[in-house]
Amino acid sequence: MDRTRSAGREKVPFLLRVATPSGITTVLGAARARFAGKHTLVVGAGHSAANTLLKLAQLAGAEFGTSITWAVRSASPVRVYGSDADQLPARGELGSMVHDLVRSGTVALVERFEIDDVVKAENGRLNVVGRQRREPLTLETDVVVNATGFRPDLDMLREIRLSLDEIVEAPTALAGLIDPNLHSCGTVYPHGVDELSHPEPNFFIAGMKSYGRAPTFLLLTGYEQVRSIADELAGNSEAARIVQLTLPETGVCSTATPTVDGSFPVLVTAGSGSCATPVSGSESCCG
Repeated sequence: MDRTRSAGREKVPFLLRVATPSGITTVLGAARARFAGKHTLVVGAGHSAANTLLKLAQLAGAEFGTSITWAVRSASPVRVYGSDADQLPARGELGSMVHDLVRSGTVALVERFEIDDVVKAENGRLNVVGRQRREPLTLETDVVVNATGFRPDLDMLREIRLSLDEIVEAPTALAGLIDPNLHSCGTVYPHGVDELSHPEPNFFIAGMKSYGRAPTFLLLTGYEQVRSIADELAGNSEAARIVQLTLPETGVCSTATPTVDGSFPVLVTAGSGSCATPVSGSESCCG
């Protein structure tokens, strides 16, 4: 039933079509030969980039000639490095390991790099053309790993009646609670079926997809979302609306106001149990 038809809509079941699955490229898996003995440029300042860097470092230790460069647009990847006080130990450990790779020289870090073009060189390699602090800079590499963020693919939901925020592309009632300009994962309020509902009867988007473009999703949030939705579908309306969620508050906090060059250089390590006092002119958040 397409989205224009209303009569009996709530009684029509949903139909799920599953396409042939395709896996994510894994540095140490099926795509190993693509990276072994090559120079790889990882672009992006998030945890996806960090995980790729760790895998490439393992490969570099086993395959001669494997080298790694990490390019970020910001003044520093300190948000990825994190803090020993992070209440998510795995996230803190991830950041520490990446920081060690940079300090040891295993990963060559290029900060404040903005890419303008990618050109194939005569030798078959790639020239990544850009600017560093407004000065021209070209990085030559064999492979580029793009870890610069994501956006929801809503094509499969074109016939579903959705209510999505125009900025974050999350459910409208949820968007204000997770907007990365104002919140990080530690400052998201508990939410459930009410915030995840759409005009389409009995249709919900849960988990990472519910956050749209916001990069602050935690599995703990998803578990409570699904619990709330399950109670609603089972007829336990009251239980569905009793949402209890305690998220970690310690970690690295970033300001919401960028500098003139577009970066977010001011970062504050939160104290135990609460967010740090906000820097003047900024929002306090922990993630």
